[in-house]
Amino acid sequence: MTICVIGDAPIGTRAIQALAHAGVEGVMAMAASEVQDAQSHPPFSADVYLMALATSQQVQKVLTGKQGLLRRASPGSTVIDLSSGDVTLSRELAVQTRLAGHHWLEAATSRNPADEANDSLTLLIGSNEATVARMSALLDAISRQHLHVGDAGCGHATALASDYLHAAHLITTVEAVAMTYRAGVTPQACIDAINLGAGRSAVSEVNFSRWVLPGRYDSGISTGQLRRDLRLARSFVTTLNLPEGLMKAVFECCQPPEPCPADEDDLHHLCDRWLSKVPAHLPPPRLTEIRAPGS
Repeated sequence: MTICVIGDAPIGTRAIQALAHAGVEGVMAMAASEVQDAQSHPPFSADVYLMALATSQQVQKVLTGKQGLLRRASPGSTVIDLSSGDVTLSRELAVQTRLAGHHWLEAATSRNPADEANDSLTLLIGSNEATVARMSALLDAISRQHLHVGDAGCGHATALASDYLHAAHLITTVEAVAMTYRAGVTPQACIDAINLGAGRSAVSEVNFSRWVLPGRYDSGISTGQLRRDLRLARSFVTTLNLPEGLMKAVFECCQPPEPCPADEDDLHHLCDRWLSKVPAHLPPPRLTEIRAPGS
C-alpha cells in the first residue's frame, strides 16, 4: 500500500511518525500547493491520500478543480480526511470523491484529554463499512483507538459534539471551583469531590489535575482551535430544528473581546477569569467563624 500525506497540519507529522514506527515504508509527503501544480509536479500515484489540512475548505481546494486530486489520482484510491471538518461540506466532498471512482473516509480527531496527556490519538470515523474494513490496519497504526460512528459527515459531527462538551465542561467546572472556594473549599478538594459524584467528566478528572490547577499551559490545544470548532458546531446546529440549548452561551464565553486568551494561547487560559482570585491553597474556615443563624 502506497501512502501520500498532503498538507502540513501537525496531525500529518504525527501520522508519518506513527507509520514509520509501525514499519510502513515509502510514505510520501507533499504540500497542498504541489498537488495542483501540474507543470512543476507530474501526476503521482498512491493507494491512500491522507489529507493533513486544517479545514474542509482546504481539502476541497486540493480535491476539486481541473488540477484537483480527484482527477489525477488512480481509480480506486482512498481519500482520508484528517481535518477539523465542516459536516455539510464533508458530505458533499464524499459524494464527489465516490462519483470520481474513489473512496472517502474522514478520521476526525477526538480531543481526548487522556490522549493529549499521553501524546496519543483517538479518531472518529465517518465512512462506509467496506472502506473502514480496508483501512483498519492503517487506522490502527496512526491512532491509539478509532471508532466508526457512521457514514460521511458523522465523524466530523461527533467530533464537533465532543469539542462543544469539552468547552462546556471546562467552563462549568471552573465555575464550580470558584463557587465552592467562596464557601471555604480548596480547588483541589472541590475537584476531588466532583470526581466522586455524577458531575465528573474527563475535564475534571484529567484537565484540572494535569493543567488547570498546576497552572500548566502545555496541553497542545490552543484556544483558537477550540473557538474554530465551536464556530463549526454552532453553524451546523443552526441548520437543524433543535430547541435552544446552551451552545450559544458556551460559544460566547469563549469569544473575545471578553477577558479571554488570544487564539494562540493554550485553551486552559479560558479558566483564568474565574481563577484569578482563587489561590491554589486555601485554609479551611475556623470553627469559631461558623455561627448558627441568629447567633
